[in-house]
Amino acid sequence: MSEIREFAHKTLEVNGEAVSFIDEGSGPTLFLMHGIGGNSRSWREQFRELTSKFRLIAWDAPGYGNSKLRKSTLSDYVTTATGLLGALKVKRANVLGHSMGGVIAQGMVGLGGIKVDKLILSSTFMGHGERVGRPLQAGYISRLDEITSMSPEEFGEARAKSMLADTTSRKVFQEVASIASEVKKSGLLAACEVLNYSDTSKFLKGFTKPVLIFTGRHDKIVAPTRSTEMVAHISNVQHIEFGNSGHAAYFEEPLVYNAAINKFLSN
Repeated sequence: MSEIREFAHKTLEVNGEAVSFIDEGSGPTLFLMHGIGGNSRSWREQFRELTSKFRLIAWDAPGYGNSKLRKSTLSDYVTTATGLLGALKVKRANVLGHSMGGVIAQGMVGLGGIKVDKLILSSTFMGHGERVGRPLQAGYISRLDEITSMSPEEFGEARAKSMLADTTSRKVFQEVASIASEVKKSGLLAACEVLNYSDTSKFLKGFTKPVLIFTGRHDKIVAPTRSTEMVAHISNVQHIEFGNSGHAAYFEEPLVYNAAINKFLSN
């Protein structure tokens, strides 16, 4: 693999607070939103391959990277995402949301603020829809306990082990672990609350533009069946499963992942 340069992070003030992001390439805009164990660096392989045809913008979600923490509600995250795009003079975009980012992406098509042309939902679901005030689900409590009791390096390795298929290379494991080690407890807690209390099914039913769903056959974080449950709520949908991937196909199988993005957005 050739040497891959690091892409420069930028920061803008959105609704009074900083948001960090990467903005590279030219062409139709593709807005990238990472998962609960990621950040804007998660999209390295997409920046490497797709910026010749698309303008890629990848944010750091509230409480991640250098983005300031916000209220932990879906509407606030959507307002922040659309506010960032507005500050960058983007009036319409294709949106790719992975895991937590996919829940926010669904919020973007339902709550407005920007015109979404096409939607890619990667290893995600419709949220747990718990009543606000109820305790977080056990899996989220476990992650919060881990980030408190483990060193950043130990936490990163634990998250990478749970995210990746057993056949994933050591190099990819180390990269995913490095990114996960940068997660802060405050950002993680807010993200867990967004996922725990959101239900996006009503947003999907009203979206008639093309939707592409990605799943990883060996995903232990979001079981593929949770992702395919969304199909019944979407009028114009395709589904692609990555047979050698767990929860991070964007790193585990980047060539076919990027090819699928390119084909879907170019049609």
